[in-house]
Amino acid sequence: MASMVVVFLAVAAAANAQPPATPPLLRVFLTDGTSLTSFGEWVRMDDRIVFSLPLSDGPTPDLQLVTLAAGRVDWVKTERYAQTARTVHYASTRAEDDFAQFSNQVASVLTGVAREPDPRRRLAMAESARSALAEWPRQHYGYRAADVQQMLSLLDEVVSDLRAAAGQDTFELNLVSTTPMAPAETLLPPPSTAQLAEELLAASTLAESPAERTTLLERVVGLIERAANLLPTAWATKVKASALGGIRTERATDLAYTKLAATTLDRAAQRARAADVRGLERLRAETLRADAKLGAKRPAELGVMLAAIDAGTESARRLRLARDQWRLLAPVYRSYERSVRPALVTLAGAERTLEDIRAQAGPSPALLKKAITRFYRARPAVNGTNPPAQLVAAHALLKSAWEMADSALALRMRAVETGDPARAAEASAAAAGALMLTVRARDDIAQAVKAPALP
Repeated sequence: MASMVVVFLAVAAAANAQPPATPPLLRVFLTDGTSLTSFGEWVRMDDRIVFSLPLSDGPTPDLQLVTLAAGRVDWVKTERYAQTARTVHYASTRAEDDFAQFSNQVASVLTGVAREPDPRRRLAMAESARSALAEWPRQHYGYRAADVQQMLSLLDEVVSDLRAAAGQDTFELNLVSTTPMAPAETLLPPPSTAQLAEELLAASTLAESPAERTTLLERVVGLIERAANLLPTAWATKVKASALGGIRTERATDLAYTKLAATTLDRAAQRARAADVRGLERLRAETLRADAKLGAKRPAELGVMLAAIDAGTESARRLRLARDQWRLLAPVYRSYERSVRPALVTLAGAERTLEDIRAQAGPSPALLKKAITRFYRARPAVNGTNPPAQLVAAHALLKSAWEMADSALALRMRAVETGDPARAAEASAAAAGALMLTVRARDDIAQAVKAPALP
């Protein structure tokens, strides 16, 4: 019996190989009942479908990538048509080669079964061949399902005989349906050049990206110009005019939205810097009205503008709160500035003296004594001032700068009195620290009392 199956498979494997063919022409059916041609497989990505629309016939046509919203597609019909097209395409291309190769493999296994002396090993080999054979139709679009069913019937007898030879009295077979997969849709003929131009035009009305719409319209014009001799003149003239009109409209819309965006973003930035919350709210309403007037054709661009306005509004609200707080505290800030002004003036006047101490280049004892006296008189401006909460950190910095400058003056005087280089070096380090902290303290105080503003 095994030899009969081998002969059957050998005959099946003798079919001629089919020449390679182009990818199948699939169809993307839309919810409005129309369809667009897809050269080869389409791809569904989240809420989008992407496919290549052919612009000519032949194995390597010019292609245009198209992206549509998934909600516009009749998925049941589109997938059913694709399954039919794949089945027909497979049957006309690789199917015979695949079946011949598979048949050879099964025949080889069965030949090995006939030569295998071990009954249990023979049985295992035969069962493996039967399992692979039963799976073939399901994995290959039902191709040659009737032939496979005949082979399975013969192979079942072989397996039954081998089970008996192996001493197995009972057994069961996992039956697999091998019913041919009937086409679910009638395949449409390849589209004509005019139909492809109309599909491009239809795709341009469905594309969500303005750039893609323009590209599709340009491809319509190019397709008509290339195939002018093959198309009805009146039809070609009408469709080309429609496409050119669409291109002009898209470009005019792009320009209008570009101008609207530039104006809107500039005004949003100005009003945010001015903490004009009401002005930004008005600007948002004006932008929505301008978008509606333009036909609401650029939702992405509108989204960018509204996001910028909303961000500016939030910044303006924070800035307005900070400015109102600053206005409330302005008298306290002015009072603080008046209180610490003598200390700041004294530190500024001692800058040259501290530089000399840092460089260990002076000053003269007379100038040093004058600086010490000025610091002594201005000390209450630092120690006697109670800063507001917003200036505590800056005042602490000022106090540190003052103490280091005072220490530098005292250490330099001691170094002069004793001629001690070590004391002069200590004075130099203190003077360097005082100069650095003075600059930071002055800047921090100025920044803290300054009216808040956006960067």
